[in-house]
Amino acid sequence: MKTVDTHAHIFSLESPFAQNARYRPAHAATLADYLANLDRHGFDYGVLVQPSFLGTDNSQMLAGIAQHPGRLKGIAVLPMDVDVSTLRALTAQGIVGARLNLFGKPVPDLAQAAWQGFLDRLGECGWQLELHCPPDYLRMLLPQLADYAGQVVVDHFGRVDPAKGTQDADYLAALDMLDPARHWVKISGFYRLGQGEQGERHAQQALQLLLERGMVNRLVWGSDWPHTQHDDRVHYDATVRFLDRLLPDAQLRKRILGQNALTLFDFTA
Repeated sequence: MKTVDTHAHIFSLESPFAQNARYRPAHAATLADYLANLDRHGFDYGVLVQPSFLGTDNSQMLAGIAQHPGRLKGIAVLPMDVDVSTLRALTAQGIVGARLNLFGKPVPDLAQAAWQGFLDRLGECGWQLELHCPPDYLRMLLPQLADYAGQVVVDHFGRVDPAKGTQDADYLAALDMLDPARHWVKISGFYRLGQGEQGERHAQQALQLLLERGMVNRLVWGSDWPHTQHDDRVHYDATVRFLDRLLPDAQLRKRILGQNALTLFDFTA
């Protein structure tokens, strides 16, 4: 069974950052380095996710996918007025979904006409919608996406609040809204859930809560390379070592890294 790293970023420091970027990296993350990480750890496929600091300029990601179209796919960040012809052109270039990174932004009202049009166009193209937001946002957004035509993917364990932990009422309420028939969760970025052992503990607890809710066939793993804002203490090898501790059961690991991810991203098994 082939395996997939479903969440990574590539970028140079030469392209301009988005004007409203909350974070600006100090080091580039090259395609060559990412592929070397995949090769070293035996991953057959990778999914590139547009970083928020590049805004809606997906050109670097698209160029990377174009060099390895059979091995890489992408999740884009797009303006809300994007048209279907553009979405179809992006689909032909290996883009399979759109990301909403809502950290530092107000929670959107998805019932508004502009949002409904955006979501309808994404759904028409069969794209997944990736949500990166705090648990209280998830609690509000998941019901609004009940009729979304595509798959809904939740980033980074649902971003447990380090100060509140996995028993946070908002986090538990969001997990209770997950439907194994249409939602997915990336068990990635454990270090974003707390410092050191706290982050690992929260990730392990979150995984158990997800399994208890029947999400075993809807979990995928991502390295979150190059670990933006945490790259001074986290590297690709460390994420794989934690993966070994997180998923000691070989069959569960095979399902999450293999079958589940191959299904969600439509890679060849």
